[in-house]
Amino acid sequence: MPTERVVIIGAGGFGREVLDVIEAINAQPSPAPAVEIEALGFLDDGAPDLATLAPYGVPHLGPVEALNGLPDDVGYIIGIGSPSVRRQIDEQFRGQRMSPVVIHPSATIGRGVTLGPGSVVCAGVRMTNNIVCGRHTHLNINATVGHDARLANYVTVSPLVAISGYVALEDEVMVGTGVTINPGVRVGRESVLGSGAAVLKDVPPRVTAVGVPAKVR
Repeated sequence: MPTERVVIIGAGGFGREVLDVIEAINAQPSPAPAVEIEALGFLDDGAPDLATLAPYGVPHLGPVEALNGLPDDVGYIIGIGSPSVRRQIDEQFRGQRMSPVVIHPSATIGRGVTLGPGSVVCAGVRMTNNIVCGRHTHLNINATVGHDARLANYVTVSPLVAISGYVALEDEVMVGTGVTINPGVRVGRESVLGSGAAVLKDVPPRVTAVGVPAKVR
């Protein structure tokens, strides 16, 4: 079975969740998976909680720049929730190293779904059909994405989000936990949708929208 070697950038909670997804992929019974993913370790510029990482048996290898010293065939997955931080890290390495897509076996993916490099699809995600996601999109546990949706680069979709059909989320949008987005709504780049918001109409770029119905704060 071919193996892809990667590091996980970010050793916090979501970085560990990425590792959970990788382990679930590798644990699938034969003949799946087609490719095994080997997580060599975590890269993090901070001081990770090594006691929390210890049960995984996957070491902290040093700061993000340590990726430059690893073999060229080692790819990266960014396990950091902040869209802007993911973009900054990806800009350092894109075009030089691969970023595999990782999809938890319990997720369901319909026809015509495209996931950009480095995308992470967590347990229980439901994606219907004709959906396009850009680079390093994060779809957290039990989120749903309706038909013909377009999620641009570095979008973060938090747990229990419901995205309806024909929704467009521009680059670096952050969707908080439990948000619902009505069909056809467009959310401008770098905007934040606060947890529990009901988004009924378009949201301009670089704002925060909260409430039911959602309003720009």
